[in-house]
Amino acid sequence: MTDSLEARMREAVDLAERGRGKVEPNPRVGAVALAEGRVVGRGWHREWGGPHAEVEALSDARHGGAEPDTMVVTLEPCSTAKGASGKKTPPCTEALVAAGIKRVVVGATDPDPRHRGQGIAALEEAGIEVVDGIESDACQRILAPFRRWLGLDRPWTIAKYAMTLDGKTAAPTGESRWISGPESRREVHRLRSRCDAVVVGYRTARTDDPELTVRHVEGPQPLRVVVDPWAELEERSKLVATARVHPVLVLANENADAVRVERLREFGVEVLPVKPAEKGRRLHLLEAWRTLREERGVRRVLVEGGGGLLSQLLGWDCVDQLQAYVAPKMIGGRFAPTPVGGAGRPFMAQAWNFGDLSARSCGEDVVLEAFRSEG
Repeated sequence: MTDSLEARMREAVDLAERGRGKVEPNPRVGAVALAEGRVVGRGWHREWGGPHAEVEALSDARHGGAEPDTMVVTLEPCSTAKGASGKKTPPCTEALVAAGIKRVVVGATDPDPRHRGQGIAALEEAGIEVVDGIESDACQRILAPFRRWLGLDRPWTIAKYAMTLDGKTAAPTGESRWISGPESRREVHRLRSRCDAVVVGYRTARTDDPELTVRHVEGPQPLRVVVDPWAELEERSKLVATARVHPVLVLANENADAVRVERLREFGVEVLPVKPAEKGRRLHLLEAWRTLREERGVRRVLVEGGGGLLSQLLGWDCVDQLQAYVAPKMIGGRFAPTPVGGAGRPFMAQAWNFGDLSARSCGEDVVLEAFRSEG
């Protein structure tokens, strides 16, 4: 029986990996529902804010007309009520009890010390047998981004950019539409809809004049944020013109010109004063990010440009996940911009390190995804 459970847990780990890049900072979780030892349902956490793996596996089993008695799941089922700590879904323990599950096989206990063991306790209190520690090493490995999230006091930050095969994000003239294909652009709109805020720097806002709205897919509109130290966002820009329809927040230097700040506010733009990090344009972005989480409840941020902003966020260790869309094009040119600007790191040994690298196709493009690693 143990060998069978280990095989089923390995299958659950493979299912969990299907959520890579879509669920973070929530954990990747996979689940397999069994009836008398036979697999009758499979599920995984598919996207941020979506149903958890156990619920998906139960739904899959019901769709096939089966009544499972055992659930094999890579992570201890959650027991926290919906709405607590920003939680978007009901507790899985309740779903398992309601489904008549008799046994739950767990790969890893919850890394969050606030909740560790509570799911197991709730199941046992309901009379469900719990077997834990099955394939625990593999189950722990896929939780690395979640463990990073538990140590943060700011939003989880995803840096997204499109680039050519030779690593350019625009032509030497600054023109960048369109590098990636239509499938990639639709996917980015889905990603926007799964984030609490989408952020660009002032230069990107000025050069590209983006709307930063969810237009190509159905989904909620995130808060639109511009890092604009001197409150220079133009009144005729699409962001300002639509500020009363879809909120816009400008992060500005606390010493920015009061007239410009008030003018933006007259157009419906919210301006958040941020203390400067040093002389010049730069802001204390770590403090700003903390404020977004503490005062606005922002837990997941998508940064869409540009290279200077990304360089600053890397310097503040405020990038957790990369999503790069690589188009089958080359632009060349020594003055064409690259994804990360600024001064960079002087030595290779000081590079910002990312791991857990994966690649997949999206229409004509290739999507590279990676997660920040220590060092």
